[in-house]
Amino acid sequence: MARNILDAKFDKFIEDFSLQANSENINRRRFVNYHYFSQFQPGRLDTDADLLDQICVSSQRFSQVNGALFLLNDQIISEPQDIDDILQNNQKGLLELYFLTFGDADSFMRQLEELWNDLDAIEEDEEWIRVLAYAVSKKVMLRWSDNPRLRIICYECGETDIEMTFSDAFRECFSDIEISRIDKRRLQDIVLSNENSYRAEMKWESEFLISNEMEQFGNAYIVCLSAHELLKLMKTKEGLLRRNMFDDNVRDWQGDTAVNKEILFTLKEYPERFVLFNNGITIVCQDVKPEKGKYVLENPQIVNGCQTCNMIYQADRKGVDLDSVQVIAKIVGSNKNEVTQGIVRGANRQNIVYEEAFETIKEFHKNLEKYFENNQIDGYQKIYYERRSRQYASNVQIKQQQKISFRSLIQSMVALFLGHVEDSHRHEYTLLKKYKNNLFVDAHPYQPYYLAAFLYLNVDALFREGKLPKELCRYKMHIILLVKEMAGGPAPDLASGDIDKYCERLLENLENDGLRQYALEACKKFEDITSKWIERKGQQYKYGIKDSIEFRSFLMKELYGAPEERSEEKLYTGYVATVSLDKRNTFFGFIEHTPKNIFFHEFDNPDIDRSYIGKKVSFKITRSGGRERAVNVKLMS
Repeated sequence: MARNILDAKFDKFIEDFSLQANSENINRRRFVNYHYFSQFQPGRLDTDADLLDQICVSSQRFSQVNGALFLLNDQIISEPQDIDDILQNNQKGLLELYFLTFGDADSFMRQLEELWNDLDAIEEDEEWIRVLAYAVSKKVMLRWSDNPRLRIICYECGETDIEMTFSDAFRECFSDIEISRIDKRRLQDIVLSNENSYRAEMKWESEFLISNEMEQFGNAYIVCLSAHELLKLMKTKEGLLRRNMFDDNVRDWQGDTAVNKEILFTLKEYPERFVLFNNGITIVCQDVKPEKGKYVLENPQIVNGCQTCNMIYQADRKGVDLDSVQVIAKIVGSNKNEVTQGIVRGANRQNIVYEEAFETIKEFHKNLEKYFENNQIDGYQKIYYERRSRQYASNVQIKQQQKISFRSLIQSMVALFLGHVEDSHRHEYTLLKKYKNNLFVDAHPYQPYYLAAFLYLNVDALFREGKLPKELCRYKMHIILLVKEMAGGPAPDLASGDIDKYCERLLENLENDGLRQYALEACKKFEDITSKWIERKGQQYKYGIKDSIEFRSFLMKELYGAPEERSEEKLYTGYVATVSLDKRNTFFGFIEHTPKNIFFHEFDNPDIDRSYIGKKVSFKITRSGGRERAVNVKLMS
């Protein structure tokens, strides 16, 4: 029986994540880690169970370390590859290390110092240690902009302030060390803040009330805010940025771009002119009203001005004097969804926004979301595509394990249908940039994406429920790939007219709990192939399997008995036999070739039309899963 709000949230958490089999102590720790670290990237832990498992540390040697999360340039790093990806786009990196403990603070600090001093010699069997070791390796250290920041969070560790007991040598390794204490009351505030269910109080010096005779519109003000008042709105009591306050902004903070550097320069050198140089921000909330000399905002969202707000936050962290900085803000209080959505669209329409930020608001993703809602596999829970962070959070009937994020979906598609499982753990925007011409294309049917999500979520559930070997969980994408190949065989190209039939046939094999048996067989096959790999290559190759192209090729060769062949450089010539339109109104056809004609599609050859019929063309042949198609089809004079 729930006794207060926090207990009720805890019970709901256990139900949502199907954690009934765990002890209450384990679930309590998982609950605290989930909510505290969700502040850094709202919604991420809802659909990334692997990362949550990694954050919830359970180490015999470092028993007092109960939670660990690492940021590089404000981005969560869950894999060593994430570090390389982030540093590719940034000349320098700022590393922040967060450790959470539920135990004795003094013992925890001793263990933390032991971890730091022995990091080079510690076996990297635990993923969080492997990530930390790479983050502080000499290769990465040369790219640091400063020594790391160390943040220690002590949960329910007594009533008195916690003193730092670190050695001077340890302190010198960090640019600063901060220790904070949270109790159940503070955790409750964090939980409500993560749900964007809180009230904020603000003061402003001047205002202009926008009058409107229609009461349903709500209140609207144009005000002049001090930077410090804006920071009070944006920051938690721990000094963290309320990132979910920007959920309705079309793009996240873009980092150290030229524009953002200029904003920071103005904040430093000409703070009193900032209000003149900056376009201001827009805040939408359910209600805004005066109360005791202040204004109370219910569930505020900053829908425009993400770069401005982030640079003010960054400047504050760097110690920039913001006393004379003012910001113009339009503040609208309305509980009408059509009003707030109109403001979101209008506030962002005039901005230049990177293409990646708009990916999931494209029509393909909206239609894909509806496709998920309209389909279900016999014998399994319904699954949902959560293309926007927390969009199903208010629906208590949809559990966390039923939702797949854009991040997990693109990773699954890269592994299963593009044949690059070695890339599948990488950051979603890295994958989007690399494979943007191969995925989420209007000509693609939706069923392969649904199949990829279905396999990802259900194999992940088998691992979480202990029905598959725990030690193989970090190779989950390889297991999912093997399930697909063993249950369905090689897949045709995504643009092929045969892809829907392939997906239907595979899903029929998995109906009514068939997936579990295939998953068990896939794990056995993976272990057998891995043993052969290590035996052939040597023990030193044991740890490079996950992101190895060579291992992926070996895996497919062992599975099918022949090397996987993706493409040929040889140039062929022939005459176009037919050109037709498919059901999606895109061209496809065949080129005369021996021993059988070669299929081609407009997706690979955008210049194709009916005028090509009977004409001589040059082309290359690409092979995927034993099937051939023509690419780079060019007319010959």
